[in-house]
Amino acid sequence: MNEKGQSWPEAMLSLLVVMVIFGSSLPMANILTSSATEKKQAMIATQTAYQAAILYKSSGQTTGRRSHEDLHYTWTVSDRQICVAYDIQQIESHRCVNI
Repeated sequence: MNEKGQSWPEAMLSLLVVMVIFGSSLPMANILTSSATEKKQAMIATQTAYQAAILYKSSGQTTGRRSHEDLHYTWTVSDRQICVAYDIQQIESHRCVNI
């Protein structure tokens, strides 16, 4: 160890600590981001169902499609339900609401 500053082992230990902190926080940030995205898509699907209910009650329209941020939400009315279909990471999801 010299008296002018940090030694090489101290610098490597500091680098290791920084790498561990960032290496463990990046996967967690990715999980939180994808969870927030899924919740946002579910909220937009619910808004689409609400808009579909308005169209169904006012004009009798039973099918429709809405695009938002390059995602497509397809809705249908059947058996007193409005169902909205949309894709989350190439997996089709459904949200149904009773009317």
